[in-house]
Amino acid sequence: MDVPSAVNDHATGDATASRRTNGSAMHTDSSEKDNSTTELDGAALHQALSIATPQEREDILRETVRTQLADILAPQPIDGDSNFLENGLTSLTALELTRNLMTLTDVEIPLVAILEYPTPAQLGHYLAEAYTAVNSGDGATA
Repeated sequence: MDVPSAVNDHATGDATASRRTNGSAMHTDSSEKDNSTTELDGAALHQALSIATPQEREDILRETVRTQLADILAPQPIDGDSNFLENGLTSLTALELTRNLMTLTDVEIPLVAILEYPTPAQLGHYLAEAYTAVNSGDGATA
């Protein structure tokens, strides 16, 4: 099951193409709704995460972090082990990244998580654990 590529295809480095193709479940082009902003829609992400194994969930969330970061820092390609701050993430773009990820995952993410988990792989791992805790029914929050 190749769930990560079904959610995000960022190999091309083209964030716009990702939004319109495989990533369309997470982004909707609001020009269809008569306004000029981009909306985040986590329904397809939630569906993919709900049927994924723990490892697939971590991979999906790592790719989601990469995609969101690339959208914010475009056109720079983001690799799974690249440091957020070394890629030019500022306090404002870190806030935007955490807001986008919270919207997509429905997981409360403290802003300090960007510093504690400074790569897409590390933050994806953290998000996978937090998502599992929140959705396991035990009422835990990240």
